[in-house]
Amino acid sequence: MEDLFTTCKNGTLYIGGIPDAHKVVELDGKIAKRLSDLALHKYDLDFAKDCIDAMAEGDRESEVILQSLWRSSIIHYIKCFDASASRSQLSAEKIFGAGSEHLTKHRYFKNIRNKYFVHDENAYSQSLVGAVINDGKKEYKVEKIVFNIICVETLDDVGYDNMSSLINISRSFVIKQIEHIFDVLTKELEREPYEKLSGRKKMIFRVPTIDDVSEPRACRV
Repeated sequence: MEDLFTTCKNGTLYIGGIPDAHKVVELDGKIAKRLSDLALHKYDLDFAKDCIDAMAEGDRESEVILQSLWRSSIIHYIKCFDASASRSQLSAEKIFGAGSEHLTKHRYFKNIRNKYFVHDENAYSQSLVGAVINDGKKEYKVEKIVFNIICVETLDDVGYDNMSSLINISRSFVIKQIEHIFDVLTKELEREPYEKLSGRKKMIFRVPTIDDVSEPRACRV
């Protein structure tokens, strides 16, 4: 899949690498919305893959960096399969197959993300509170109140290989879907007269403001 250079000026997008490009027109409708969602899925899966690749190439001695990359890869991967107010999610059953080993691995990482990394719900993280009691030969009995944090390690060679495999399978699925929609939309647009096609409104980017941070983004359908 070819990545083109894109610039934005006053909200108008310009695509590089196409010398005779005249205008970038906006597409809407269900097929275009599906392509928009798949493009965002690819973006997140690309980032997840970059994190996994960086773990293999980077400093294996830095635990903070390794854990940050590991958690980021899982969070961005699972993001593609979670329900969203603005983006249709990927179907793990469709990609991996119902009852498959890959689907079991996917559900494991989904629970790791939802109930451990992002929300603290399961027993993979525990905080034990206690009191150190002395031998009773002092005038007081309690030496110190203590707590112990215990967190289960999820990053090992098996987990790394499983996450890498799931990301790659999902990326391949998304890329094939994108390329199919490219073909469908291209054939559909080629049937339009040039005057009608070039008369479509320009594709415009609206810079989000601080008010947008709490609101679902507008979806063109």
